[in-house]
Amino acid sequence: MANRENYHETWKSSFHMLSREELYNFDIFTLSEMILSIEHAISYTEGYRFLLLCFGNEGSSEKAKSIMQDLEDYLQQIKDVHRFKINEKKRKENFLNGSNF
Repeated sequence: MANRENYHETWKSSFHMLSREELYNFDIFTLSEMILSIEHAISYTEGYRFLLLCFGNEGSSEKAKSIMQDLEDYLQQIKDVHRFKINEKKRKENFLNGSNF
């Protein structure tokens, strides 16, 4: 059990997740690319989890599930920043066009 936890901690330390403040420094296009990449990683991990469930050691699919959850949480954070950036851009465009909405 401790060995599996060690693998998860190793994965978390090798995968640098940017803070919300760091994400605000990226443009909308870059955030979109990050979203697509993480969605692909989640899909890949889901397939890997299925294989572990069928053929892996006991508990190995739970490790993959934990990694998927971390990725989904991070994805939601990036989507929140992306949505904020898009809304901010729309507000600026509306302001420049003289619209109040």
